[in-house]
Amino acid sequence: MLKEKNKIVILVFLVHLSICFGVNIHSTYRKVIVDFAPLYEKVPLNVTIYKDPLLKIPYLTLNYTWSKFSDPENLNYTFDRVITEATMESKKYYGSAASACVIDFKTNKTICGYRNYGIDKCLFEPYNVTFLSSPPTKGGVVNVTGEFMRLGVGDMNVVFLKSHVFYQNIYVAGEYDDPNYNPNFLSITFPPGYGKFEICLDYNQDYCYGDSFQSPSISSVYYNTTNQHLTIKGDNFYNSTIGRRLTTTVFVYINGSPLNESDITSIGYEEMVLKYSSIYTQELNISIFIESLYTNNTIQIPPYPASYSTNATKYNEGIVEITGTQLLSQKDQNDLKITIFGKLCNIIPPSNLTYIKCTLPKGVDNNQNTIQVCVNNICSINNLIYEYSKPVISSVKQNGSIFTIQGKYHGSYNDNSTQVIVTYDNNIKQIILPLSIQTDETESVFKIPFFCGSAIVQLFVNGLKSNEYTINANSNVEIISPPSTDSKTPLIVLLSYYDCKYYKSNSFNPLFKIQNSKSIGNKVNNTYSFNVIPGTGTKQATITFANKDVTIEYSYAKPNVLKHSVEYNDPINTVILYGANFGTNSSLCNITYNGIEKECQVIDHYQIKFKVESIEISSNISITIDGIISDSYIMELVKCKLINEQLYPTSFGCLESEPVVNYYCDGLKTYSSKTDPNKLLSATFNNEATMIDFQGNNISVHIKEGSSSTLKIFLNGIFSKSNKINRKEGIVYNSKIQYDEQQSLINLDITGFNFGEPYDIGLPTVYNTTFATKNCSMLYHGTKYNKNCTIDIITCQLTLPHNFNKDLILEDKESSNTTLMIPFTLKLGNNTIYSSFNNIEHLAAKDNKKKTKTIALATTLSIGLTLLFAGGVYGVWRHHQNKIENTKKN
Repeated sequence: MLKEKNKIVILVFLVHLSICFGVNIHSTYRKVIVDFAPLYEKVPLNVTIYKDPLLKIPYLTLNYTWSKFSDPENLNYTFDRVITEATMESKKYYGSAASACVIDFKTNKTICGYRNYGIDKCLFEPYNVTFLSSPPTKGGVVNVTGEFMRLGVGDMNVVFLKSHVFYQNIYVAGEYDDPNYNPNFLSITFPPGYGKFEICLDYNQDYCYGDSFQSPSISSVYYNTTNQHLTIKGDNFYNSTIGRRLTTTVFVYINGSPLNESDITSIGYEEMVLKYSSIYTQELNISIFIESLYTNNTIQIPPYPASYSTNATKYNEGIVEITGTQLLSQKDQNDLKITIFGKLCNIIPPSNLTYIKCTLPKGVDNNQNTIQVCVNNICSINNLIYEYSKPVISSVKQNGSIFTIQGKYHGSYNDNSTQVIVTYDNNIKQIILPLSIQTDETESVFKIPFFCGSAIVQLFVNGLKSNEYTINANSNVEIISPPSTDSKTPLIVLLSYYDCKYYKSNSFNPLFKIQNSKSIGNKVNNTYSFNVIPGTGTKQATITFANKDVTIEYSYAKPNVLKHSVEYNDPINTVILYGANFGTNSSLCNITYNGIEKECQVIDHYQIKFKVESIEISSNISITIDGIISDSYIMELVKCKLINEQLYPTSFGCLESEPVVNYYCDGLKTYSSKTDPNKLLSATFNNEATMIDFQGNNISVHIKEGSSSTLKIFLNGIFSKSNKINRKEGIVYNSKIQYDEQQSLINLDITGFNFGEPYDIGLPTVYNTTFATKNCSMLYHGTKYNKNCTIDIITCQLTLPHNFNKDLILEDKESSNTTLMIPFTLKLGNNTIYSSFNNIEHLAAKDNKKKTKTIALATTLSIGLTLLFAGGVYGVWRHHQNKIENTKKN
């Protein structure tokens, strides 16, 4: 704010004119008009400006025009008037002192080097003085702009700061002899202070301008419940005392009530600590006054949770108990919400100021989670970090090699977050995943591999480890692999959880006994193999090991059919199956042939025969020998083999008929002569039925348009054979992009062959607007008589956004030495074609008088050239885009 200058110092005289004295100043911007009372005061003829207060460095001379002036406002009294105007820009007028050549009317002489207070009145006044910022209370640099500010100031490095508590010179940066010195831009260093002040630019304190230090502000508030201190962080606080009673300059009101001066425990420029008693969660309105400046904020004192306890894991709902202070409000009805990892913890009443209990929600993926207490939408600041309970092992039960670990907090089976760590006596650790976990997390089941002696188990759930638990497992015998029926392959068993000395010595080999047969076990790693007698089905035997007899039950290996042969007789046919593990001629044999049970006869371990009236071309066979069931075997009497391994076109727009895949089917002619071949043989292409042409043992299967696909052959409706049909790669030999400025559309045309569907088009980022394959369609051009070609066309239409970079299309190609090409990719199945739009057409808007330009640079590219050209295409496109952007900048 501009303080009005003492412009008029005049006493209107009535009697003694000779003793009256006065100066009347009418100065305006860039002009000085001064009236002097004649016969007494010395009137300046010129004023010399010095850059130093000692008048050693003369810098500039101001010349004045002298005249007489009769002032009607002062009884037409005649003044001696001097006038001068600034002839240069105001930056040229600066200096710390002035002297004048004056005419003395008493002596009628001219005197030079004259100095007094009145001479400074004859200089240009400061103009448009502006503080660019207010100083902070901790002090700092403030920039001030204006004109004629450093003229006759006494000392160019100081200004005067004054208020009701400040009265001192303060520093102005810069030196007048610096060539970059700017007297119209002052950087003034303020000391710490507060409230309103005035800055006087001259030593006479005539030219003074008002401002104030910055107002206080609040950024955060923290309440410490332990010492009941309210810490306010912010800016522009100030601590000072004034007057005889040393009254503080800071006044604080909370909810409209003043805080005692003794409750303000400390004040810094950015922090204030208040003593305030608050036992309930609440909102506080805080007002801070520093002299006439103040700030007002509504803050919240949140609840203060201090600790927690829990009895639940990550996945099971359980109880959390929270203790602290201010956990409720003084309101009768409290809206209390507790959240854990963003989910509500359901409150279990009653709750009080220091204790809350709630039930956990189902867990999520974090091992550590945050507990937040909110009361009436005021939430705690010091949130608690909640870790789920550690798993506990209380007991372990064994059933063979399956161990059930009982306890609590075992986690979730569905999350794969639970493991058991087994540490063996030789300090080897092994990590095992559970077979199952109960939903209440009190029991988990594991299969623990072989060990001897004792082991230590420990649960590991979501990064949390349980207590260690030592297990001394019961002895166990586990069948690793069954013997073959011809006894050439031995029975292999695992003898686990025995005393370790039996495994560390070769003198304790186990003895296998069945009927009158005995066998000594051969050790292989931790397993033993026993030679058994030939047989089939399930048997019982005894293994003696570590002075213990253990009865075991084992089964022979299941039958396995490898091939077949057929003896055709009318009306009964004989089928012989060849394989292994069929047993002896005394074994009980049953066979299921296409769902019908029939008797079969075991010839030996490797052959079985059965009779059937009607032979199916393809049959599903399953054998049961002495109660042991084989895997299914598909008996095909016709076998089809792919003849022509070749590539097929992807699209067939110009072909007269669909392409076919040729097979040779051994024995087909024999069966098809008796029945309709279409009832024997069928095919699917991409799981859809397709046509078959028959010519003796040769068949041709029709395939359809598409990407690489699967062809399946079925005999009598039973799946027989599958082949992957590979497509020829597509080729792009021409493309066009058309910018329709009137419709704000871009139309794409991509021409080539072997396109097919589905397809996917990729464009540079600048064109990815609302583009999707649904904006495109496929066209086939050609006739059935033009069998050697297929012309495929994909057309697309893109809707452009308002900020589309149309300069890429509208660039003046005549001024460019390169050809604009816009790259794109066309994906057909697993094949990706890299190409570019070479033909670019602009359809101008109706009001656009520019010529329509078309660049036709169609290029036919083979697959190899297309791939090699991709990098160059993108480089040319990038070159054009950079060129356009650089042109815009210039």
